[in-house]
Amino acid sequence: MSDARSADGEVRFEKVRKAFGTNVVVRELDLAIRGGEFVSLLGPSGCGKTTTLRMLAGLEFPTSGSISIGGRVVNEVAPGARDVAMVFQSYALYPHMTVAENIAYPLRKRGVPKPEREQRVQRAAESLHLTELLSRKPRQLSGGQQQRVALGRALVRDPRVFLLDEPLSNLDAKLRAHMRAELIELHARIRRTFIYVTHDQLEAMTMSDRIAVMHEGVLQQFGTPAEVYNRPANLFVAGFIGAPTMNLLHGQAAEGAFHHPALGLPFAGGSPPASGQRLVLGLRPEDVVLGTGPFAARIRLVEPHGHEQIVQLDIEGGDTLTIRADAALPLAAGEALRWGLRTARLHLFNAESGGRIDAAFTAPAEAAAA
Repeated sequence: MSDARSADGEVRFEKVRKAFGTNVVVRELDLAIRGGEFVSLLGPSGCGKTTTLRMLAGLEFPTSGSISIGGRVVNEVAPGARDVAMVFQSYALYPHMTVAENIAYPLRKRGVPKPEREQRVQRAAESLHLTELLSRKPRQLSGGQQQRVALGRALVRDPRVFLLDEPLSNLDAKLRAHMRAELIELHARIRRTFIYVTHDQLEAMTMSDRIAVMHEGVLQQFGTPAEVYNRPANLFVAGFIGAPTMNLLHGQAAEGAFHHPALGLPFAGGSPPASGQRLVLGLRPEDVVLGTGPFAARIRLVEPHGHEQIVQLDIEGGDTLTIRADAALPLAAGEALRWGLRTARLHLFNAESGGRIDAAFTAPAEAAAA
């Protein structure tokens, strides 16, 4: 795609707010999406992600703030004049039309001449591996094939921006994985702006250039998949991103260390949090080391997952840690063991504000159990 076309696909939300009566569903949203980028709006149900997409499509209008596409404010622009195409969770195909007719429908509505329609339908069908299915009716197609037809109907319009509202949620797990790969390949080929709404973090992490994590109408973090995973901005992002989720241990700062009933971790250098400050320590399941270390635990549960084991550990203070362990490690429920931490990969948060605190810790071998 040309640089000009990339610039045309730039999307900006500036101080966008959306309320339905007294119910505010999007709060002061500032978001800049580069042309040609694949961005996912990720969050739990009710976080405002679909409303955000609908405002961009022109199906809802912001209560305040501005939305622009390619530098043009589109708040008052009709949906059909925004040069965007939307793909919904429902395929919404016309059952009496063939695949070719379904794909061509938006072009026919716009009065595109038949020879050009046929050429564009053929190109879209080739891109989505639908050429052999053009004469079939929707009832003769699998779920994945129907979803590709819905994508083809959007693709044939050659829009600046593709809007996808949970398009894979009706598919089974195997087909979702296949369609994720197809969407990644499609985006790489056409380099248009894709904005993808999902509550599924696996979809967001595997497909996106950047992810906008939303909660209760507020943008929590906007960054690459690696950034939101490795440096979550706050407790919500830390607990939402990752499967199994991050372990969160509530403790406090005392005498230059983080203290919890099960462990004490001295801070290393810098300006440590003030004594008495309430803190939350975040530990990814893969950053807990079993079999060696200064801390004690008892195995509650072992779940074999083939290539790995997911293990739950009971630790002092009544907390439970969920960790990943090598499948070859002999583990059994009820067994007592020692454990340690990869301190360079720990996360620290303010328990009151939820905000991230940049802190470093000494190695577990140098720390004494609390």
